[in-house]
Amino acid sequence: MRLAELAHARLGVLGFGREGKAAFEAIRRFRSAADLTVLVESGDVPEGIPARVGPFDHHLDDFEILIRSPGVPVLHPALEGFRSAGGRIVNPGSIWFAERPDLPVVAVTGSKGKSTTSSMLARLLSAGGRRVLLAGNIGVPLLAHLDTSADLVVLELSSYQLTDLEGRLAFGIMTRLFPEHGDWHGGCRHYYASKMRMVALLRGAPLLINARDDNLCRHTRTAPARLLGNKPPLIQRRGDVLYDLDHELTRLERLRLLGRHNLDNAALALEAARRLGVGLDLAVPALEGFEPLEHRLEEVARRDGTVWINDSIATTPHATLAALQALAGQRVVLIAGGYVRPADWRPVLDFCRDRPLHGLVLMPDSGPIIAEAFAGAGLEPAAGMVAVDDLAAAVRSAAELAGDAPATVLLSPGAASFPRFKDFEDRGRKFGAAVSGYYSDRSTA
Repeated sequence: MRLAELAHARLGVLGFGREGKAAFEAIRRFRSAADLTVLVESGDVPEGIPARVGPFDHHLDDFEILIRSPGVPVLHPALEGFRSAGGRIVNPGSIWFAERPDLPVVAVTGSKGKSTTSSMLARLLSAGGRRVLLAGNIGVPLLAHLDTSADLVVLELSSYQLTDLEGRLAFGIMTRLFPEHGDWHGGCRHYYASKMRMVALLRGAPLLINARDDNLCRHTRTAPARLLGNKPPLIQRRGDVLYDLDHELTRLERLRLLGRHNLDNAALALEAARRLGVGLDLAVPALEGFEPLEHRLEEVARRDGTVWINDSIATTPHATLAALQALAGQRVVLIAGGYVRPADWRPVLDFCRDRPLHGLVLMPDSGPIIAEAFAGAGLEPAAGMVAVDDLAAAVRSAAELAGDAPATVLLSPGAASFPRFKDFEDRGRKFGAAVSGYYSDRSTA
């Protein structure tokens, strides 16, 4: 849907986060701000913006079109009722695609690794001379860049964004696929269907997948032009080394990233960059200079033999497992817990049977559930398990469990951040601040 088509409709913008604000500003180019209404179920809206705060169940029939911010569930009962009554719900990304059909879009999605892979790919393409816009779930709304001078877009897409997106993609990448966001999607089936929406948007264009992920292979088996990445004859990981056939490209020790899962992501990024016209002679050095993203196995402090790692992005046990695998062989104190929703901790428990945790610190609200899972599996960390009420207490307890011997304290919650934090970034920043505060308190004691 083009922006001009919205000029005479009764229009509401659902949600006022990054995407909602970008949609509001873009639409305001064609109509006065007074003609728009922002709808949020809770929170504040800046003064001067026409808004309604309260449940969406009321008065949606006042509008003909609703612009749905990605955080608003597409299966929200009020939205389903609006749709059934003939109302139209539009994804803000769909407006950008309608406005900029001239720009090729390379989309990246996956249950884990999509931010790192999309950022990595953007760096490799830039090293090859392309003018790249990196946008989407990475925190840069497409509608804020209608006038971009880029010649190619690397677009990170969450399931929230993909589920009702309209547009056309030039190339697709999928990193991993496992159950996630079941509360938002109403179950695993809808989540997987939302991810597979990428196949339809490609319309036969290449889809590069991580062929090491069996679940992803099963769900994409009928996708046209599927490329089995991270597997011969494409660029692949073998152990801690990346190869192009039998030619070594780089090793994990040369990268600034932790974990073999990031080598899997790198294999996809390198293969995509090559297929988009960037030579490996340029792409490999750019990869080796790539800095890890915040809140993704990010080292935030190293003091008195203890390394503090912020992996706040880990909102599922599968993500926590990847973090633990990256730190295998180290003396790890894990800080876990957050929002309560269905979660399968069995893969983490299986890993910890052979590689026991040194300590486990459990945060609200899912901490007791995780503790029960560990206890039920007969897994007792060497230094024990501790339940805490907040992040500052988690840091203090983790330091006590770590003791004086070299150790790694890992914040990898395996759970979403709300309602105690604004988002995973807020949780990660507050973790770093709590670590700094802990050492400041010790130095003044």
